[in-house]
Amino acid sequence: MRTLFSDRFFLGGMILFAVTIVGLQVYGGAYQAEFTGHPDEAAHFVSSLLVRDYIGQWPLPDAMPWATQYYIHYPKVAIGHWPPGYYVALALWWLVFPVSRTSALWLNIAMALMGMAMFYDLARRIRPGWPSIIAGLLLLWTPVVQEANAMVMADLPSLVAALAVFWTLTRLLEEPGELRLLGVVAALGVALFVKGTGVGLLAAPVGALVLSGLWKQLPLGRTALILGGGVVSAAALYLWQYRGSFEAIRGWAGMNLRIPWRIDLLPLLAGVGILVLAVAGLYATYQRRQPAAMAAASVLVSLTVASYFVRAMQEPRHFIAAIPALLLLSLAVYAWLEGRSPRLAVLAALGGLSLFPFTVYTQRTEGFRELAAQLRLPARMLVSSRIGWREGPWIAVVALGEARPQSTIARATKLLAESDWNGLRYKLRVNKGEEIERSLDGAALEIVVLDDFPGGTLERAPHHLLLHGYLRASPSWRSCARTENLEAYCRTLPPRFPRKPLRVDLRSRLGYEVEEH
Repeated sequence: MRTLFSDRFFLGGMILFAVTIVGLQVYGGAYQAEFTGHPDEAAHFVSSLLVRDYIGQWPLPDAMPWATQYYIHYPKVAIGHWPPGYYVALALWWLVFPVSRTSALWLNIAMALMGMAMFYDLARRIRPGWPSIIAGLLLLWTPVVQEANAMVMADLPSLVAALAVFWTLTRLLEEPGELRLLGVVAALGVALFVKGTGVGLLAAPVGALVLSGLWKQLPLGRTALILGGGVVSAAALYLWQYRGSFEAIRGWAGMNLRIPWRIDLLPLLAGVGILVLAVAGLYATYQRRQPAAMAAASVLVSLTVASYFVRAMQEPRHFIAAIPALLLLSLAVYAWLEGRSPRLAVLAALGGLSLFPFTVYTQRTEGFRELAAQLRLPARMLVSSRIGWREGPWIAVVALGEARPQSTIARATKLLAESDWNGLRYKLRVNKGEEIERSLDGAALEIVVLDDFPGGTLERAPHHLLLHGYLRASPSWRSCARTENLEAYCRTLPPRFPRKPLRVDLRSRLGYEVEEH
């Protein structure tokens, strides 16, 4: 097998991949977007800011007290909910490049190109030449990958880590050895350090070794020790992350068979046609025994089986690692058919492409930066939205626009109500205007930001409706800034009730409440 850099299609393919990545980002408005692409995007961004701001100072302060006070200022930190791999990578990137959404998207470009180099190297092992380029372009055009490239989320690094598992596993199948097995375990470790959905890849090495029959060529004892050591290390990481509670891990993973098994999401990833070709590719893989195809088959089966037990995999993006597997298996059946009937191979490929979801993911500005420019910041403020998660974009925009930590932002879903991470078990803390006034005065708030983005239901956010009514009727507040769906109220009269330190309940993560110092 020729080296990757001697492949005559490689350079042209990488240029084409780069143009596609940047073109989709720019056309889709990724650089102007305001962290509203997904409910989790602001949390990923603010968590990365926290890591960057911590490691960017010297001497380093005591980590936990510093981080908890940072959370008081910008209460959208999610370290502990997700592993820290992506946040560390983006923080280190920001030590070199300016801290901004734009530079975070530059990191996406770099990661995506790294992943595409590995994908092309895998694809050319199955069918060299232009079909590998087409498969790579299809990978970039899938809706889930477009979204991952256009947002500041852990999904793209999760895909790149999964491709590293594909690549190292293929190398292991080509030339079995303990060092290459260690490479597979290291790639799995990176995937798990980035995101919990990496558990879906854990069974892939075992499946690939069994499918290929190469398990007979590796020392069984040392092989089991290496793989077992990797599993134990992963378990230790998640036990540490969830404070040693297996019950917490079960809750995070949704290990409850009453939750739907979302295997029905697979056709949405690259279309029904590609899925049918991939299923046929399983047979072609069994016939031809190409290492890259066997690695793809093993990953796809591993993800499918894992999702049966890990029912937290409830969105198409949770299956992002399945997309390269589907495309590689489709390429495998194309190459197998081509050897028998080139015309039949072309017809099968066209059938798969005819059902491919060719769309362009787009985002739009929604006025968060515009509103922030109208206000005197830094300030102590409250943000409230008829859709609870949309408090996050305001926090991210404010944090990005100032020398951190400065502003102190309270969330209405925490100050005026309470609920869990997913907005469940909702409960009001206030029921009338005086109680709202006492809460705003006690937190010494100067600005209240209201997000009335259409689509939410006020029945799900009664605190937002109560706050609306109070601000409009109170002489202590007046409207002082406005954009399309956002309005800010500024204080006009001094507080009637005494100030109290802000408190945030982090018992579910840290086991205690955090108090403002």
